Amino acid sequence: MTINKQIQISIQTMTDYHLESFIRCPYRFYYQHVLSVNTSKIKWRQAVQFIINQVVHKFYQLPVEEQHKLSALKLIENQWSIISASIFDTKYHYFQVLAKTTDHLLQFLSARASQTPPIFLYEKLSTYIEELETKLSLTLDVTEWSENSFTIKKFLLEADEEMIKLYNHILVVFSYKAFGKLPEKIEVVTLLKGETSTYSPSVDDLVKGLTYLKYMKNVLLDPTDYERKYAKNDDCNSCPFTQQCEKNIGDSTEIDLLH
Repeated sequence: MTINKQIQISIQTMTDYHLESFIRCPYRFYYQHVLSVNTSKIKWRQAVQFIINQVVHKFYQLPVEEQHKLSALKLIENQWSIISASIFDTKYHYFQVLAKTTDHLLQFLSARASQTPPIFLYEKLSTYIEELETKLSLTLDVTEWSENSFTIKKFLLEADEEMIKLYNHILVVFSYKAFGKLPEKIEVVTLLKGETSTYSPSVDDLVKGLTYLKYMKNVLLDPTDYERKYAKNDDCNSCPFTQQCEKNIGDSTEIDLLH
């Protein structure tokens, strides 16, 4: 793939969604968010992540006495009923993902300890970060009071080490800048593997987070660098932008990328 060296990118807002998309695949990010190449294909990962978000959201909205496995199972069944098996690689793949996400959602939701309603439940919030000269916008899945501060939980279908690092950094920076306080704990729950990554940040982690986001912003501002250092090959066979990756990009354009 040849990136157009004349493309100029300006960033007014950095979002968790775009940063996550970039880390998963810079090529796909480039075509989907920089060039705005449209595709009508619905991918199974996006569909399942939507199901996860809906189930968790609706579960936490239930009265405390109804927050049990049976309620969670009903929510999961209702959400999965709207998904077609045809968007998955095979029928076996469909049932495999269904079984794993159902099992792990039931496990994590039924293990909820707090009886107090979340502070934030899938709330999209923004705050300006002076050090980045950019607004930072993200969605707080589940934020609950803890003994000394608050705990943030992020529910993802899957996440590698780099993805978990991204969310740890972005949640530390956002929390301190927006609320003046660090979270006591950050939990990233991955529903495909049924794993939880737990992170307890300190004040020193704020500097690390700002450094990381500055680095990410600089990378995003230079699309000519995407191919050389950050290309990944995961899911290329099912990516709707595979053909575009093999073509040259056209005329110069200026893009307000993450606004």
